[in-house]
Amino acid sequence: MKKQAAPLIVEQHPKDYNGFPFITLIQYHKTPLLCIVDNATDYVIRAFVLDMCGPTGVNEEMVVAAAQSWADEGLDRQFPISVHFGQLGINFETAKIYRTINIEFVSRAIGPVPRFPMEASRSVKRRRRKPLPASVVITQGSSNGYYPFDATAPYPY
Repeated sequence: MKKQAAPLIVEQHPKDYNGFPFITLIQYHKTPLLCIVDNATDYVIRAFVLDMCGPTGVNEEMVVAAAQSWADEGLDRQFPISVHFGQLGINFETAKIYRTINIEFVSRAIGPVPRFPMEASRSVKRRRRKPLPASVVITQGSSNGYYPFDATAPYPY
């Protein structure tokens, strides 16, 4: 029997909050984490933890500036911020602060926790390899004596 996760209760920013609208405060194991949430499911929250910028050597101002452009353009309702980081070419740096947080250990979340339906997997249809008919002859070399993938052979032209 599959275990049901407790629903996450998300609180909005207070009315007197004047910070960045895309920042979320997550209380995880009684430890507050300042995050930019990438995506959430029923079981986990995937987020970029800004508190990890110092220990990992990631430029926090660069991450916040990229997130600000993501929010200003209205892209925060279209796709996750990790896609925007990839478009900007900074996903290698931001991958150092990317964390998956189990919802069972989250007691509070203040700020936006976006959900994008990206868990669906698509089936890939592959053709089966058909055996060659007996009339097809396979030779080991070409007519000029060079093998097609021999890197040491001189150029045939």
